[in-house]
Amino acid sequence: MKNPLTWSMRFAIAISAVFALASLFAGGLSYVMQSEEMLRRLQADVRADTESLALGVKDGDLQDLVDQVIARISVIHDGSQIVAFIPADGSAPQGNARISAPFDGVRHLAPGKDFVLTTSPTDDLPESYVAYGIRLPDGWIMTGRDDAWQREQTEILLNSFGWGLGLALLLSTGFAVFIARRTEARIRRMESVLEAVGAGRHELRIHDGGEDDVARLAQSVDRALDRLEAGIDAIRQVSTDVAHDLRAPLARLRLRLEPIALNQGLPPEARREIGSALEDLDQVSETFDAILRLSRMQAGMIEIANAPVDLAVLCRDIHEVMAPSAEDMGHSLILNLPEQAMVAGDRELLTQAVVNLTDNAMRHCPAPARIILAVRKQGAQIRLSVLDDGPGIPEPELARVRERFVRLDSSRNTPGSGLGLALVEAISKLHQIDFRLENINPGLRATLLFEAPENR
Repeated sequence: MKNPLTWSMRFAIAISAVFALASLFAGGLSYVMQSEEMLRRLQADVRADTESLALGVKDGDLQDLVDQVIARISVIHDGSQIVAFIPADGSAPQGNARISAPFDGVRHLAPGKDFVLTTSPTDDLPESYVAYGIRLPDGWIMTGRDDAWQREQTEILLNSFGWGLGLALLLSTGFAVFIARRTEARIRRMESVLEAVGAGRHELRIHDGGEDDVARLAQSVDRALDRLEAGIDAIRQVSTDVAHDLRAPLARLRLRLEPIALNQGLPPEARREIGSALEDLDQVSETFDAILRLSRMQAGMIEIANAPVDLAVLCRDIHEVMAPSAEDMGHSLILNLPEQAMVAGDRELLTQAVVNLTDNAMRHCPAPARIILAVRKQGAQIRLSVLDDGPGIPEPELARVRERFVRLDSSRNTPGSGLGLALVEAISKLHQIDFRLENINPGLRATLLFEAPENR
């Protein structure tokens, strides 16, 4: 499927179309006005010819008029002009044209239909004439000129306008496309930098040195990235300080309580209380470690080891470790694996993701439940799924459970920190794999969708 036109390219095409329409409108208006002006000039010239002949008639003496008509037709050999005098007494008409019907004023005459030339023109007969007639007391005097000049000028005007419009449209479209392509390249640069920053390369900047709107936007983004990098550095330092200041005291507190719990002289009730306190300390330490891991992943502070990983072997190892715990909880942990399923990634992080998904299913499914670890090749992709036949997750909550510390009301009485799926989400983003949660009625299917190495 081809990519749709970008906004910049659509804008360039729209500008070119508006320019073309405006040029067509202006050219059409100019053509109409000039054509009318040339026609008015031709009509004025023909009228002036006819009126000058009519002035030659004085005191009813038509001989002077006839002489002028004969003088005119003696020099007209190409048929470009017509001159005719039709006497009112019915005598023979004078001139080089026989008019089918006399007229007053302006007329457009067609040869063979409205008149017939009495002389043979040296050139091809024009298609039409503009003529003007005047009624005299003794007859009609009419002159006319062919409109070939007007048609030629109109054709020249149309050709000039067409070539000029084509060249202007070509130049304007080329310039608009150039500007659009340049803007697209700058926007792609911004997108690639932002994607790289999102992947953890916080030192990258756009560095657009222009002075237009796109450059100002890029410069604003660079300033925001500067503040983001400073914030991430601060988070990194705070994370280190918290790890140093809190984890060590928690470990020392556990070391102090554990010998007391093992003291044989300690009353059973006190031993139970101290044991419960140790479990709470372990839970706090695990939650604290999970928060630190998640923060480092989301801040892009963890570099993954992009090495070949066999998902089938990884799932067998996880099954071997977690199957006894599943049996103790009354569940069945089942494998459905191919012989081999190679992907590229960080084995330790991928193991943590699958363990979290499996542990999530074990803790939230009422016993007895069937939990399946499945790997399947599907075209150019490899799917690793953890399926169960438990209650699933309400559809409106499927997206929210990926967030930190989100726990559904039904899981409030089970152990956990609400960080398991958030860690899986962070690990998926680090590996650029698709993490999906789907209700399968009954149960839930959590899927990690990998691209096969040969298709990456």
